[in-house]
Amino acid sequence: MSADPAITLADVTFAYRPDTPTVLESVDLEIPQGAVTVIVGASGGGKSTLLSMLNGLIPTFISGEFTGSIQAGETDLTVTRTNKVADTIGMVLQDYEAQLFGTSVTAEVAFGPENLGVEPAEIDARIDQAMALADLTQLDRRRPPSSLSGGQKQRLVIAGVAAMEPSVMILDEPTSDLDPAGTEDLLAVLRRVRTADAADGWSGPETVVMVTHAVEEAIGADHIIMLADGGVAASGSPEEVLRDAAALRAARVGVPPLVTVFDALGVGKQDLPLTPSAAAALVDRMDVDYDPAVLPAGAPAGTGAETGEALFDISELRYTYETDRDPVVAVDDVDLVIDRGAFVALIGHNGSGKSTLSKLLHGLLDPTTGEVTLDGEPLRSYSASERGRRIGYVFQNPDHQLFAESVREEVAFGPSNFGYSGAELDARVTAALETVDLMPLAEDDPFKLSRGQRQRVALAGILATDPNCIIFDEPTTGLDATQHDQFMQLVGRLNRDDGLTVIMITHDMGTVARYAPRSVVMDAGRVVFDGRTRALFGDPDLLAGYQLRAPQVTQLAHAVAPHTTPALTEEELIEALGGPR
Repeated sequence: MSADPAITLADVTFAYRPDTPTVLESVDLEIPQGAVTVIVGASGGGKSTLLSMLNGLIPTFISGEFTGSIQAGETDLTVTRTNKVADTIGMVLQDYEAQLFGTSVTAEVAFGPENLGVEPAEIDARIDQAMALADLTQLDRRRPPSSLSGGQKQRLVIAGVAAMEPSVMILDEPTSDLDPAGTEDLLAVLRRVRTADAADGWSGPETVVMVTHAVEEAIGADHIIMLADGGVAASGSPEEVLRDAAALRAARVGVPPLVTVFDALGVGKQDLPLTPSAAAALVDRMDVDYDPAVLPAGAPAGTGAETGEALFDISELRYTYETDRDPVVAVDDVDLVIDRGAFVALIGHNGSGKSTLSKLLHGLLDPTTGEVTLDGEPLRSYSASERGRRIGYVFQNPDHQLFAESVREEVAFGPSNFGYSGAELDARVTAALETVDLMPLAEDDPFKLSRGQRQRVALAGILATDPNCIIFDEPTTGLDATQHDQFMQLVGRLNRDDGLTVIMITHDMGTVARYAPRSVVMDAGRVVFDGRTRALFGDPDLLAGYQLRAPQVTQLAHAVAPHTTPALTEEELIEALGGPR
């Protein structure tokens, strides 16, 4: 790291409008040059606002009530428009799809260098380098971006920004749509690119700034900035920031799982481990035994424990996307049965076919060949209205299914379209709002709520139709630690108490471990594993073959007691190591 900061903020205060609270107030901070800096904090706590200041979007493009100074070297970012610093500061937005508009993968990556006036031959070389950086070398470069999976789209945006070779790369939750292996690879690449030199044929970013809600991703950073209450609550190395469990919880930031475990086991703050290898060495020094006999057979959350007859029966299912070039087989000869009351995690690497399969289950897509039955009847025999009443679908981005002027109107839309009115409609809406704890916000504009609240509005709108099953597509993306826990506890309660069948697409292995007793793993459009989550996570070689990563607590269990039943959660690991002290 250089002694000179890449970007400096001094006494910065900002509000989006005069009549709204300040998002950041009297902020002083430095972004170290030549370092990977991770910014953490609660949803709505100013992280994205801070990133928008680092490349001049605020205050030169996004207006508001701004005071203070922002300096990048000799450049005053408070008066320099973003396009003037695009060759030195590049940004990947949280809504990455808003940055995609090219007609092909090649055109998308080439767009930035072309606008910077880079020579064509050099652009070709930059495309190759950026595609390798984003782990997209196997992708057909003729494909339109719209045909890619969510994770592939996100990595394509990263490649497009990297191809401009800025000295600073800013990323707003870049791993939110990446599978575990892809996340690990991307973080490793981000750490490497800043040390590359001209001899490596790369002149890309030497400074990386990233926002994330996944605290494990911050462990490998050089520097962490934690925001809370409109200011900087902590700034320092991972060891300095991430071992302070009380401060993390106060800021609604997730506590590293191993910090939680060893804090409960009585280890002093200065010795709390952040990685499984450090934790395994500590276990050896503590001379404690790992006892798998205390672990339950099912999901730690008690979900999916009572199932009934088959709800879905899938036979020889296949779906092919037709393109203007070669067809793309997204689901390939899938056979699957999902029972009533099940809680199933649908997992696998990006582009494996998970989202396509979920849309086939809902009837949003019609199979190319094969059959989906719902309650013993072909899904195609149900009308769109009947499918909508029986099967709810919560999109990854709640804003894609919100449009009404108030929360109450939003929740009433579904049941009113199914013919409910008057007192019965009011009762359904009230019950749904009470279930997701949103009655006090019933008359509010949903777009003024936090991401977690908007996610609950979307869920309430589906619950009001009284479905048999809800399919969730990455429901916890963008939620802070508190929102994540609240949302998943709600979903778990609906499954346990109301018998709701849950099918959840997710890359969050911690959520899978806690809530899903059954996991279905997809690879290249096929189901390659269908069984108990504890059995899947108990086989490191199997996980590696599917490009999955077990939670840190499970990795530690493998290290200290291989070939035994692994702990899946912090609570289980604490008990298996002898209980709190």
